[in-house]
Amino acid sequence: MEITVTDEQDERFIEFCKSFGCEVNDPQVVLLLNNYKKTVGCASFKVYDSESAEIITLFLNSYDDRDKIAYKLIRQLEKVAMDYEFKSIVVSFDSKEDILVDIFEKLDYTFVDDLLMKKEFKSLI
Repeated sequence: MEITVTDEQDERFIEFCKSFGCEVNDPQVVLLLNNYKKTVGCASFKVYDSESAEIITLFLNSYDDRDKIAYKLIRQLEKVAMDYEFKSIVVSFDSKEDILVDIFEKLDYTFVDDLLMKKEFKSLI
């Protein structure tokens, strides 16, 4: 599998989002996970505030290895956010019952309010 870094104007991202009934217009960094030239997952973030990025999409087109694919995309998003010098990353949910909450908790995200999780990046300095 191969990850491609792109933006919200990439046709592959637009079509993949539409297949989930979603339309995204905000400027953002997008990761596409491709398997044999077919997009099997995508994730993206946008600026949340001066120090944080916000994960706004995480779509997976496969039920096989769903957790593994989600981990891979989230970890890569974190790396890209750190490259952009963000100090943290947040993700919001419609409900605490969302199936992705467990995945984010395993990746050291914590709830900072009812439906918002945050992860502070550790400084290497």
